[in-house]
Amino acid sequence: MNSGGRMNRILLVLLSLSVLATVGTIFYHFVDTSYETETAVMATADEAKYFSGVYVRDETVLHYSGTGAVSYAVSDGGKVAVNDVIAEIYPDEETIRTKQEIASLQEQLDVLESISNPGTLEQAQPADLSRNITKEYIEIVQYRDAGDLTSMQEAAQRYMEVNSTYQIVTSKGAVSFGEQIAALSTQIQQLESTLTDAIGTVTSENSSYFVSETDGLESTLSVDQISQITPEQLEQIIADAQENDQKEAVSQDGVLGKSIAAYGWYMLGLIDNADQKYQVGDSVKLRLMTSSATAEATIQELRSTGDGDEVLVVLYSEKMTSEFVQNRVENVEMILGEYEGIKVPRDAIRFQKMTETVVDEETGEETEQEVNCRGVYVQDGEKIEFRRLDVIYEGDTYVLSNRNAGDGYLMLYDSIIVEGIDANGN
Repeated sequence: MNSGGRMNRILLVLLSLSVLATVGTIFYHFVDTSYETETAVMATADEAKYFSGVYVRDETVLHYSGTGAVSYAVSDGGKVAVNDVIAEIYPDEETIRTKQEIASLQEQLDVLESISNPGTLEQAQPADLSRNITKEYIEIVQYRDAGDLTSMQEAAQRYMEVNSTYQIVTSKGAVSFGEQIAALSTQIQQLESTLTDAIGTVTSENSSYFVSETDGLESTLSVDQISQITPEQLEQIIADAQENDQKEAVSQDGVLGKSIAAYGWYMLGLIDNADQKYQVGDSVKLRLMTSSATAEATIQELRSTGDGDEVLVVLYSEKMTSEFVQNRVENVEMILGEYEGIKVPRDAIRFQKMTETVVDEETGEETEQEVNCRGVYVQDGEKIEFRRLDVIYEGDTYVLSNRNAGDGYLMLYDSIIVEGIDANGN
């Protein structure tokens, strides 16, 4: 056999081995290397603390003679102007019940008169009325599920009005509420003839919010007493509120309720500040857990309690609405920051040494430095690439990375490898 033939056989063997090695490698990676990936999507997160907050406000207890029955003209949390009537005092409870019955009958009468008005009927279109019936029904359900009984009653009133109008329009005059209107008018007149006049009234001396309940803390929890309030006092107030032991019946001692000045108020609470993320002067958002109402506030003081990293936080806000005056204690969320970025599981984070150009801020001189960069491995078809992270928020099980960090950084909808790859990308 000549040397040329031997060389050809050797080359053929080597080529065959190379093909087998390539096929084996592909088969190995296909069979033994399985990556579990997760699509990079946007998410939001709050830097927040949850605690029980205690309101400290300038409050004035309102009194009356203690004789007679109280009929409130303002609901809890309602705003009153100077000289507005807060309550009327009647000789007995029966008079108040009669007035409430008259008010209820008058509402029904107003609805019937409105839907029977010729002008209303001429403009009403069955298709529009049908859509409004559905709309009001949905709102009734939504308000019921949210526990907003006042809004639910208002929606129910609108539902009844629209539904009754629909009946009249579609019946082409066959349905009439004339008899009901006459009967309601007569009933109201009869009840009004039995009423007795109020024996007294209570008016507001200034613009404020009204609350019908007192808790005996109005003078203790005043703004000028904040520096003297202790953590132990706060804990006791919160415990009493949870047991619902604060409320007093106003008729027992001539207390009508209280007015709350319609300007800045304070909230105190106990939080863990081990990471010292919260500092005096920080602007935060307070969210009530009961109603989801929010108010911007500022941290005025962080007072050590002597119990590890726990501090007494003093917050100040100037947003006064009815949601923020109805209770003494509220479960709140204090939000320092709200973040939006690409969500990355902590288990997927890896580190890789990379060379960066660093500019000296004083001299402007550029130098090359090797840094340990935090990032993730992503699968791009058959390729595995390392993408850096620009972390803007750190949670317990995930981080958020800036979606606009630039080239070489994780991008939206990348396939993040969360399992099947080691720290070296193998």
